[in-house]
Amino acid sequence: MLNVPLRSGFLVATVLFLAGIAAGWFFVQSTEPLLRPALENLIETAEKAAGTEGELRQVNLAGFIFLNNLLVAAILVMVGHVAFALPAVFVLAANGALLGLVARTAGIPLTAIAAGIAPHGVIELPTLLFAAGFALALAANQIKGREIPGIAQRLGFLFRVIDPLLLLAAVLEVYLTP
Repeated sequence: MLNVPLRSGFLVATVLFLAGIAAGWFFVQSTEPLLRPALENLIETAEKAAGTEGELRQVNLAGFIFLNNLLVAAILVMVGHVAFALPAVFVLAANGALLGLVARTAGIPLTAIAAGIAPHGVIELPTLLFAAGFALALAANQIKGREIPGIAQRLGFLFRVIDPLLLLAAVLEVYLTP
């Protein structure tokens, strides 16, 4: 059994992510030069994944989205707790700032952005916040001198809990999100 304070970790992860969104929104001049290359690279890679025609295009895109999110979640679950959870804090702040930057600079009304994110985001965002919260909870246990779950337990958590939800979110994003 995983003995980590997941609720507290999830709440802290949510606050850090929201702070990242606010930073991306309010500090566009500072964050845009830092985040623009990452955004362009992500868009370019997604376009390559979706480069085929027809049904295979959607399958490739869903696979890309799923694997990208699974990689982030795996990093969080496996090593997000090291160095006082700095990897988890970085992932939360950077992804939040990227979302805030896009929301501020895309020229799309916030309601349209929310509508575009909502169909898959109601699953994807909490799942990634849960993975980050797991990392933060592991770091808290480590700081307090408590035992943390081993690699096998963390992989089990990743593949039993996180993996199916991210797969569902990727399918919804490709087939349902406008």
